[in-house]
Parts: sequence; structure tokens; C-alpha cells
Amino acid sequence: MDNQGLWFTSIVSFMVACLFTKEVSSDPCRPVTNAILWCSGKEVDQAFINNTLKGLITADLEEIHITNGSFNELPPNAFSNCSQQSSSKLTKLTKLVLSSNNITKIHGKTFHCMPNLEKLFLDNNSWQIHKDSHSGYFNNLPSLVELDLTAALLPMERLHVTHLRYVFENTNFSKLETLRLGCNGIQFLDEELGKSLCNMDNLKHINFHGNSLGRLQLTNCFQKSKFLEKIDFSDNVFTYVDQRTMDVLDTIHSENPDVNLTVNLLNQQWSCDCAIKPFKDWMTTTKVHLMGMGKYRCYDGANFHKHIINLSDSEMCGDHVDSSVQAGVVVVIVLLVIIALVLVGVLIVYRNRLTSLARGVRKSLVRNSHAQYSSVDKSPLTADA
Repeated sequence: MDNQGLWFTSIVSFMVACLFTKEVSSDPCRPVTNAILWCSGKEVDQAFINNTLKGLITADLEEIHITNGSFNELPPNAFSNCSQQSSSKLTKLTKLVLSSNNITKIHGKTFHCMPNLEKLFLDNNSWQIHKDSHSGYFNNLPSLVELDLTAALLPMERLHVTHLRYVFENTNFSKLETLRLGCNGIQFLDEELGKSLCNMDNLKHINFHGNSLGRLQLTNCFQKSKFLEKIDFSDNVFTYVDQRTMDVLDTIHSENPDVNLTVNLLNQQWSCDCAIKPFKDWMTTTKVHLMGMGKYRCYDGANFHKHIINLSDSEMCGDHVDSSVQAGVVVVIVLLVIIALVLVGVLIVYRNRLTSLARGVRKSLVRNSHAQYSSVDKSPLTADA
């Protein structure tokens, strides 16, 4: 073959290769092995989820990874039609990853066909939970061991945590060991969510890092936790820890000394005044492992950036007591001044009446004294006199 023929053949081969590569690269899914399916990219849109995904899923799959997609909704039976055909259940599926897809809505029956699922990742989405939403989203996942909801929820201010209970309502999490709820803008923990967490009998790790929790308050039911190993509250906005929570943590440790409970409270907005003294004292006596305890620093005030563990009682309470006394003295002085001004005002306004009253009293006294003298002069003398 001459040079022209070789050149022509090369061009054709290059074009065919480019065309083939384009066809391959346009497919967002690739089987890593016979047991793992991986789909990623903007091509994983809502049409793909609704119409294509189920055709790629086989009963032999053990893992499904769908990440960085551009779809918003997980429809019912998104992965299998087991409601119509029981034999199509994904009994071998143990891991489902749905990270970073901008998911805003999840249907109540999305996960109904994977009874042996152990790990579910829904992190980095924008799930909107409303009070009228379906409850018990995960009630058909009895084998779930790990649930990742890090940055999975669209922040809803104070109602946010109230709506969270709908996620866990009517759900059997008897085997759940790890629950991640970090970076969701959670501002407080209500009693209902606390009770839901307490009902997870095998829970070992709870992660609330990176939220907006201003106070650490654990409900008393946590005292029954037998397997709790680690609670992560790092990177929140705590100013102090209440006494009940300290008692609950101590009880968890004393009831299960072999578990060695660890609590992460790094990077908070500690207010190092007299109110933090019980927490500082507890830090030095508790048997609970406080991760990085020596790094806890005061967030503001006279003790700014000082290590809490090194604060003396006078540093925590001295200035606080003096300022309170000074404030009390100022208040008393102000009240006395106000009373004096009121009295002066009354004297000025009613000076004429007060003068007349004083004259009347004086005349009455003079009259009474004259009457007494007159009665003495006119009285008869007696032999004793």
C-alpha cells in the first residue's frame, strides 16, 4: 500500500475511533464489575431516572452508585418494579450511593425493593421535607446499618428539625449503627427527634458536626444507649453545656464502661464566664473521652482564646461578680435619685396645701395648749394641794 493509502486508512480509523469514543463517553453509566453499577454526570437527568435506570439494574447487583447527576426527584420504585413482580426485588443490593444529585423530593416508596440494603448515602442534596410529606421513608430497610444525610436537607430554619422526625417516623432502625446529620443548618434538637434517636437500639455513631446548634441538650432517654461509642458535635455554636447533658453522658459511660464513649466538642463559641464553670469542672472529672479537650478555647470576652481547661475560678467568675456588684450599686443609686426627685416634685407642686396644713396643725396645737392652761387655772384646790 502506498503512502496515500496508508494516510487515507489512518484518517478513516481515527474518525471511527473518535465516533466510537464519543458513543461510549455519552453513556453516563458503566459497570465496574458484574456486581457494581456506576452512573455519573449531567446526563443522569430526570428522564434517565424515570425511563432508563431500571433497564440497567440486574438482580445480581450488590452496589449502585449514582452521583453528580442533574435530576431532582426519586420516583416510587425507582430501582425496581417489585410491587408488581416480587421476584424483581434486589435482594443482593447492600450499598446505594446517591450523593450530589440536587435531589429535592423523595417518594415514600423509593426504597421499597431492597430489603437487604446496609448502606445508604444521600449526602450533598437539597431534600425538602414538609409536614405533609410521606412518613417512614426508610421503613422497608430493616437491614440498614449506615445512613448518611450530611448536607442532604434543604435548610428550613427552626421548622427544619421538626420536619426531620418525618424521616424517621414509623421506621425500624433496629440495626442502624451510624447516622450522619452534619451540615444541615440544624439549630436545635427537639424532644421528638431525641426520642427517635433513642429508639435506634444499636446506634454507635451520631454525627451533628457543622450545624448551628447553640446548646447541647440530650434527652434523658439516651441514658439507655448501650452501644453508643461516639457523638460528634464539632463546629457548632455552643456557648456552654447544660448539667442534664453532662449527667446523661456520665450515665451512658457508667452503664457501659467497656464502650469508652467519645464526644467531639471542638470548635465552638464557648462563653467563658461564670456559667461555664460547671462544664470546666466536669471536663476534669468525667470519664467520658472528650476529643481534643485541651484545644477548647474561649470564643470572646476577657478570656478570649484562652484554653478552658486552664482557666481559674477567678478568671471565670471574678470579673463577672465584680461587674454584678457594681451594676447593683448603680441601680440602687439611680432608684434613690428617682425617689428624691419625686419627693422634691411633690413638695413643689403641693407647697401651698402643705403650708396651709402646717399652719392648721400649729394653730390646733396652740389652741389645745391654751385650753389645758385654762382648765388648770379654774380647777378647785384640794387639801392635798
